[in-house]
Amino acid sequence: MITEETATRIACAYREIANAEKLLEDVRKALDLAEPIDIRDVFGRRQQGLQLGVPSGRNGHRLFDVPYSLAIPVIEAHIAHHKAQIALLNEMAVSEASSKSGAA
Repeated sequence: MITEETATRIACAYREIANAEKLLEDVRKALDLAEPIDIRDVFGRRQQGLQLGVPSGRNGHRLFDVPYSLAIPVIEAHIAHHKAQIALLNEMAVSEASSKSGAA
């Protein structure tokens, strides 16, 4: 049986991939159509660019209005990172499942 932590990490990685793929689709569609990109913040305000940052706090840093053209390679790298993470977590899950089964 795999641990709850491994299962949670796998689920979170899959959710992150799904969210990134949706954002990538939206950005590509808008860039292909040469329409203004209509991405809104939680308050419904239209955003003219993306934000990249380290969580806020004493050492927080954030870049505002990152061009959407830079978003595509960043989102693609983010997706690739999480897919690689899932591959490793799947190996971990197999290991956990076999070690737990053998011990029981």
